[in-house]
Amino acid sequence: MSVSVSIIVPCYNVAPYVEACLDSLVNQSLRNIEIICVNDGSTDVTPALLDAWAEKEDRIRVIHRENGGQASARNLGMDMAGGEYVGFVDPDDYVEPSMFARLVEEARRNGADVTACGYTSFSDGDGSVLEELSWSPAPGVDKGVQSDVMRTNSVWERMDVVTCNKLYRRDFLNRHGLRFETSFRSMEDDVLWLMVLAHATCLAVIPDRLYWYRRQRRGSVSQMLEAQERPLLLVAERLLHATEYWKKCGWLESGLERGWVLRALRHYLLVRLLNPGQPLPQLSEEEWGRLRGKCRQWFALAGKAEAFRTLGKWDFALCRVLASPPEHPGFLSRAWWKLLSRCRGRRGRYYRLKGKLSSCGGGK
Repeated sequence: MSVSVSIIVPCYNVAPYVEACLDSLVNQSLRNIEIICVNDGSTDVTPALLDAWAEKEDRIRVIHRENGGQASARNLGMDMAGGEYVGFVDPDDYVEPSMFARLVEEARRNGADVTACGYTSFSDGDGSVLEELSWSPAPGVDKGVQSDVMRTNSVWERMDVVTCNKLYRRDFLNRHGLRFETSFRSMEDDVLWLMVLAHATCLAVIPDRLYWYRRQRRGSVSQMLEAQERPLLLVAERLLHATEYWKKCGWLESGLERGWVLRALRHYLLVRLLNPGQPLPQLSEEEWGRLRGKCRQWFALAGKAEAFRTLGKWDFALCRVLASPPEHPGFLSRAWWKLLSRCRGRRGRYYRLKGKLSSCGGGK
C-alpha cells in the first residue's frame, strides 16, 4: 500500500512524553502513514520505548544514531521518507486523530506545496492551555506565491514559522533540496520556512487547532528561547542565512521587487527593535556591535538602504543606521540623542537605539 504521509519524529531523552506522542500518531484516522522515529543518541530509556513501539506497530520505523541535533535528525528522516507528503511531530507533543487526514485533504484539493493548521499550546507543568501562545489562523489559499506582492496578514504569515503544524509535499522538498540547516541548534524552523518561500507556488492554511504544542518544558530549546524572547542575534543570523540562500537560488531580486524581503526584515528584525511597547533588548556593548555587524552584512547583500524607504519614517531611519559604518558622535550629538530618546513612541525608541548602536564597534 502506498504511503500518504511520512511523519518524522526526532527523539532525544523524551521518555516521559514519547508514549503519548506515538499513541496519537498510530491512532490517526488516516491509516496509510509511516512514522519514522530518529533516536538522536538518547541516554535515557527512549531507545527502548521506541523499539517496543516498533515491535507492536509495523508502521513505525526506528533509526538509532549518535547525537547530532534536531535539524540533522529531521534531515535523516526526510531522506528515509517514502510518503507523498512529509510531516514533523516533536516527541513531547501530540496531535488530534484527524490532523493528517485533514491536511492531506486540503493539500490535494488545492495542489499545495505546503499546508498548515492551527495549534494549541499547553503548559508542561499543569497541562493548562496557553491561549496567548496558541494559533488559530484565518483560512486561506495562495496559488500565486511567487508572483504576489507581499501584504499584511498574507497566507505565509498566517501559517506561522513552526515546522510541526505543516504538511510538505515530498517531491517539492526534494526537487529544491530543501533541508534544515544543521549548523543551527535553534530557530532552524524559521530558516527552512524562509527557504521554502523562495520556491513555493501554492500555500494553504486551515484554522483548526490540530496540533498540541508543549511549552515551558524545563531544559528544552524552545523554553530557553521563550525566556529570552528569541534573542536578536539569533534572529539576525537566521535572516542573513536565509537571504544568502535567496540570492544563491536567484530569488532575491524578485523578492525585493515584490516586497517579500522588506516584509521579512520588518517581521523578523525591525518589529523587535522599534516596537515601543516592548523593553529594549538587553545586550552588552559587544553584542550590540555584533548585531550591527550582522545587519550591515544583510544590507550589503540585500541592497542599499534607499530601497527600504517604503518601510516608513522610523523603520527607514533605523535601516540607514544599521546599513552604515559606526558613527563616532561627539558630546553634543550624544546629549541631543539622549534628550530625543525621551520622546514617546517610535521616535524616542529610534534615538535610544541610535545611541546604543553608536556606542558599539562595527561588530562582525
